[in-house]
Amino acid sequence: MLYILILLPLLLGVSCAFIKDSATRRAVPVMGAVQAVITVLAVLSALFFRGSESAVWHMSESLTFALRLDLFGAVVCVLVTVCWLFSVPFSSVYMPHSGEQMRYYTFLFLTEAALLGTALAADFITLYLFFELTTLFSSPLVLHERNRNALVGAGKYLYYSIGGAFVALFGVVVLYSGGVDLRFAAGGHTVGMTPLMLIGVFCVILGFSAKAGLYPLHNWLPTAHPAAPAPASALLSGLITKAGVVAVIRLLFFTVDASALRGTWVQTVCITLALITVFMGSLMGCFEKVLKKRLAYSSISQISYVLLGLFLLSGDGLSGSVLQMLFHAAAKVALFQCAGAVILLTGRTRTDELRGLGRKMPWVFIAFALASLSLVGIPPFGGFWSKWYLATAALEALPGFLSYAVPVVLLLSALLTAGYLFAPVIAAFFPGEKPMEEVHLHGNANTPALLISPLVLSCLTGLLGFFPDGLVRLAQAIAGAVL
Repeated sequence: MLYILILLPLLLGVSCAFIKDSATRRAVPVMGAVQAVITVLAVLSALFFRGSESAVWHMSESLTFALRLDLFGAVVCVLVTVCWLFSVPFSSVYMPHSGEQMRYYTFLFLTEAALLGTALAADFITLYLFFELTTLFSSPLVLHERNRNALVGAGKYLYYSIGGAFVALFGVVVLYSGGVDLRFAAGGHTVGMTPLMLIGVFCVILGFSAKAGLYPLHNWLPTAHPAAPAPASALLSGLITKAGVVAVIRLLFFTVDASALRGTWVQTVCITLALITVFMGSLMGCFEKVLKKRLAYSSISQISYVLLGLFLLSGDGLSGSVLQMLFHAAAKVALFQCAGAVILLTGRTRTDELRGLGRKMPWVFIAFALASLSLVGIPPFGGFWSKWYLATAALEALPGFLSYAVPVVLLLSALLTAGYLFAPVIAAFFPGEKPMEEVHLHGNANTPALLISPLVLSCLTGLLGFFPDGLVRLAQAIAGAVL
């Protein structure tokens, strides 16, 4: 069953590379949507057998290539496939504008397969393999336009992701040589945290966090996001960066004992780096005029919320991180798709070119506004609950100055986020009395395939925020299983 979850998008991606018939090409988005639905159903079916392991290859008694589905892995798999499901119809409208659709769909579905493999990995060897495949399969999405910006963006993405993965691999080797079992187990394995082991843990965290944009390994995001087509940027920010988060969660809560890291220099340094990243990303977003680049800085900040919660090494911190993963993915996919709709229909890419567009594209900017409310953390939108858990967890779990620094930085970041996300909405709907340049849309702003995904995802952040109990219990169940 677990192999099917990966094989479905893998086979579809490989098939797209050989499709020549025009009628079949037009059917690819439909096949992609069907594949996503089947994958979600397969994940839910496999939950009945979660905990069972499917070994593929034994390199040695302790080094294997194996798949395993637990509750956390199931949540990640559903998140990935649902976001892919919503991205396919949007891609069907946007990608004819960018050309080379089959190449795009090939790497889109291959990346989905690699991400599912990362979520289903039963040990660090398997996870590392799929993590690297995620990078290799998604880099052509950044390179898709094949211009100078795309080349630079893809180069930086590869440099930081693969370089970070090598640093992480060094840390994994250190842990393995110190007697750590690389197979994942709820709660991790009890090992003595010697100075060398702490260095190994830090290397793994820092290396995998490069894909999540943790300072000082964040610089690839503002370059890669604007270069990629909007549907790819949406998934790059909302899902692909989460591969690094998944790896960090598997380290802290499934490989080593989180309690052994509390109070160490590793925890202090990681929390400090996360706070710097949260504030820096929000501040840089305020000064950025290119819309997709502004959203990239937002991703740097918002994903570091997730890492911050993990570094608290507490149940509420992990619960807040899981909630932030879910709400950020939905909101950020919606925001990048809204930016893509603006680019597709108007050709405008800068925030200072959006005056009055709300009258031409009202539903696009309504979706943008709703998703922004969640990212800022306005109650009762979904992002409020994740930030609430992170702030309260920090006050309970951290000693001294850091316990107050976390909620202060989160509050400052929320204010800055409101500034750079609400400004485009205000300009779009309230342009003032100054005469506006006439805008001619290159298409229909009410095209269903263009609007369904951002509207549904942004509305979900509000609906799930109004009724958060189910997701909160799910996040707490994941935390309770490992702490």
